[in-house]
Amino acid sequence: MTFPSSLRERMSVWAELDALLGRPEFDHARTGINATYERLRAFGHLLGPARRLYHDPARLLAGIEWAGIVDPPLMHVAMVHFGVATTAIVECGRSGHDLDTLTAQLDTMAAPGAIVATELGRGGSQVSLRTEARYDRERGTFTLHTPDDAALKIMPNVGWTALPRTAVVAARLVTGGTEHGVHAFAFRFPHPRARVVPLPGGAPLPLDYAVIRFEHAEIPFGHWLRDDATLTDGMVVDPLPPQRRLARTLGGVNAAVTSAAVALASAARATVAITARYTRQRLIGDPGVPALGFPAHRAELASAIARVYALGCYVDKVSRDFVAERTGTGRTTPAADAGDAGYAPWLAADRDRTLAKAAATTTLESVAARCRRLCGFQGVLHTNRITGYEDMARSFHAAGGDTRLLLLEAGKQLVDGTDAPAGHGAPGHDPGDPRSVLRLVCLHERVLANRLRRHADHAGLDDRLDQVERLAHVHIVRRTLQESGAAEAAAPGPWRTTLGAARRLYAIDALLDSAAWHLDHGSLRPGDVDVLRQARSAAAEHVIRHLDAFVDGLAVPPGRVGGFIGRADYIDRIAALTR
Repeated sequence: MTFPSSLRERMSVWAELDALLGRPEFDHARTGINATYERLRAFGHLLGPARRLYHDPARLLAGIEWAGIVDPPLMHVAMVHFGVATTAIVECGRSGHDLDTLTAQLDTMAAPGAIVATELGRGGSQVSLRTEARYDRERGTFTLHTPDDAALKIMPNVGWTALPRTAVVAARLVTGGTEHGVHAFAFRFPHPRARVVPLPGGAPLPLDYAVIRFEHAEIPFGHWLRDDATLTDGMVVDPLPPQRRLARTLGGVNAAVTSAAVALASAARATVAITARYTRQRLIGDPGVPALGFPAHRAELASAIARVYALGCYVDKVSRDFVAERTGTGRTTPAADAGDAGYAPWLAADRDRTLAKAAATTTLESVAARCRRLCGFQGVLHTNRITGYEDMARSFHAAGGDTRLLLLEAGKQLVDGTDAPAGHGAPGHDPGDPRSVLRLVCLHERVLANRLRRHADHAGLDDRLDQVERLAHVHIVRRTLQESGAAEAAAPGPWRTTLGAARRLYAIDALLDSAAWHLDHGSLRPGDVDVLRQARSAAAEHVIRHLDAFVDGLAVPPGRVGGFIGRADYIDRIAALTR
């Protein structure tokens, strides 16, 4: 298959990183926190220093994709190290002896990066953080302090104190009793005045999560990641108003959501690759009918493949934009006004970027659950990787920006004004034509936005948040159809055929999911649904007939995934355990 150039470039980085798979650190029999950070060190040494990778975002994102397939906990700590901490320090820090010492340890992996933002009493929202960073004018330093139990920092991965960390802490800047909004501060763990306690129990991604109490922890002035703000004679001058400063302080999260989106999408590719390879060999019943002999099984697998391909097109677009923005080769998306960002202020930087992360999370969660069921008992064994990817999705509903908060913030923006193009008409002679589906999805988005806007004018939106969230979901479908269409049009021959077939099935599935709304609105007739179901069956069979091409296009070799059932000789490999 002829892959597009952007995928070939990433594949070369993946092949380079595959050399790590033969090293002891990457033996899947090794588990635990120590193993995760040993893998991070090896990964970082091969991929490159953190500050250099900041200026080579294409290589960074390719590495994060690889980690998302190979080891989800590794991917999480790499995302925090390279995506969040490094971004905040490079973009908002000012070079000086104190800060340069910390950033050097980021580069060498002697003290990997961490983010310390979420507070115990504030859930997944960073809008009203309480941790204080008080300026001591006489000493020229800051002290971080936790004012009450609700302000305890929770869930940063800094609980394994044997390894130093270079953290970015979000705290309210206070000078002379006056608050100046939430700013970012570099902080070295361990610190004698920061009490770090590992959280008991486990989590979907097993890491060293902790709860932290700052007890007047002093840090040098140079650890203030002040960006363009200044502090002279106890007076803070900040060109950004508080809400924009908050969005800027959390700017590293924007790099994180892009990293998360590409990693989650790569894990989704791995999930369907494992399932497709196993399904070709799995026999059911006596004397043994191939799983692909059952129409319902074929249809579920085909829909999972189509959804993963469509998601990949949306995420690829977001990745390209991120690379262009960071390298200065493309136009930076104007930031939305963060002044009324009540749920997720970091969304102000780029709606597509954060919604791609939300889409990738929900897609991986749904696809992994479906594929786990399709694989029977083999699907629930951790060694076969699918449950690990499902856990990754569960974790990232909270990590990198809470999914619901992102959707609500995006929905609010869409109520203020959607750019869904106008179009008219129900499906024509070919109801499965993605162009017809796209017109209907645009109609759905516009009608929802207009109804919510009229309601908001006289009653606000608090009693319509479920519809606001639904509007964001419809927008994601629209953007996915648009970007998969653009990718199909630009693709080389065989790759175009593959993308086109996947897009058709994704479009039909999306329209069937919202058929009740369209029937109620009158944009579909009752008979259209039966026709769509027939078109879906035909589109799914087309995908299955060309299953080899679709699996090849996922670019996930069995050796990178590991496990047993993703390989042609899985019976021999498992049987070898008994010899």
